[in-house]
Amino acid sequence: MRKTMAAAAVLVFVLAGSAWAYQCPLLLKQLNDAVATMKADDPKVKQAKELIAEADTLHKAGKHADSIATAEKAAKVLGVHLTMKKMTPAQEEQVKAAEQKMK
Repeated sequence: MRKTMAAAAVLVFVLAGSAWAYQCPLLLKQLNDAVATMKADDPKVKQAKELIAEADTLHKAGKHADSIATAEKAAKVLGVHLTMKKMTPAQEEQVKAAEQKMK
């Protein structure tokens, strides 16, 4: 019984982590697609590209809440709206906390 419960807990943790990780590439693609349609020499585009690169680095480091918050910051700089997959309330709180750290 304990082994089954432990295995179930590990499975939930792994699936939650992969759901988190999937959000970042989705947002990065949207941002890169938006940047591709804008003037490369625009200061806002340059700033957004730096933020996009930072979000990608954070994603690769496993810091998904920070990556999402950085991607959202890049979207604000560009004036674009990002479409996200549904997050759990706990994930939303982690992103809000990451945004507060950035301020």
